[in-house]
Amino acid sequence: MKNKNIFNKKYFELTGCVHNHSEYSFDSQVKLSKIIIAAKKNELDYLTINDHHTMVAREDDAVKKENDLFIIIGAEINDPQKNNHFLVFNTNEIIQGKEAREYIQRYAESDAICFAAHPFEKRASKRFRKYIWTDKKNDDFDGIEIWNYLSEWLGKLNPILNGIFFILFPSLFVKKPLREALDYWDELNNAGKRRSAIGSVDAHSEKIVKFGIKLEFLTHKILFRSIRTNVLIPEEAQIDQQNILKALKNGNSYIVNYKVGNPYDFYAGIASSKDDSAIFGEELSFTENMYFYFRLPKIARVKLYRNGKKIASKLDEKGRFEIKQKGNYRLEIYRFGYGWIFTNNIYIIKEGKYE
Repeated sequence: MKNKNIFNKKYFELTGCVHNHSEYSFDSQVKLSKIIIAAKKNELDYLTINDHHTMVAREDDAVKKENDLFIIIGAEINDPQKNNHFLVFNTNEIIQGKEAREYIQRYAESDAICFAAHPFEKRASKRFRKYIWTDKKNDDFDGIEIWNYLSEWLGKLNPILNGIFFILFPSLFVKKPLREALDYWDELNNAGKRRSAIGSVDAHSEKIVKFGIKLEFLTHKILFRSIRTNVLIPEEAQIDQQNILKALKNGNSYIVNYKVGNPYDFYAGIASSKDDSAIFGEELSFTENMYFYFRLPKIARVKLYRNGKKIASKLDEKGRFEIKQKGNYRLEIYRFGYGWIFTNNIYIIKEGKYE
């Protein structure tokens, strides 16, 4: 956990990995105690457990005894066709055997906090099926996974052509979010729905056996060094699971690939004066002399997007973009062709209301 001062406002920044599976999921055998050890070795502040159709991990002794790491237990559910995967938090209800529209509406009517998981997927090999979002109009959720490590890795895997390289050097092939996911997210925000974006690892820990030798790869320990979602919580707020979820829901966060670089002194936000500023997930009334500021630990390609369209770009470690009109503004930051940082939107409005 770090202290950050952005436009003279103080925040706690927590780094964490979203969407992990444990021994309580049918497709993972990794003990929660081992996952927690891996998280601490990678200096995570929080992680979420989203086992399929269960939250029994809440009863695990390793979770109950943990005091240093925020472990948020949710679940991952899907429809009978195994599509429309949904990360659910802040609820005790597990809905199974229902179509997506039914469970999404039911959770939306409760206090649950929910995210569409890997809504767009591609596959290089027909051996692996896609688990996609089938109805783009079915969008009554809080946010969307715009970047899922396992989904992207699996989408490029062809066991015959490149299998061994993908196993030995997996992060070389995880480069950036699918543009389809980014476009869908932008569509939702352009419609005034204000959906947040999260990044995830979708860690299970995979295994293969060759010549009697068992090889484990894509472990939690490895994936915890990759895609994270860092949240910003006001200094005056309590640091707890509820406020972490609130920051994820509201988009007071950004997605970062730590394999590209540690964003240790990164900050960004829009300001027109010291008393008139906003960070990710917040809104600000348009005025003259308004700029989107950024600072990075290393030189990178910084792209400014307004309403989903790239409008400016800089190769620098520090700078600003002038904001000339209202809209939804976010940054995409790349190094050596790899996606590094993707921020949530800052909403520039007129007359104090969203149009």
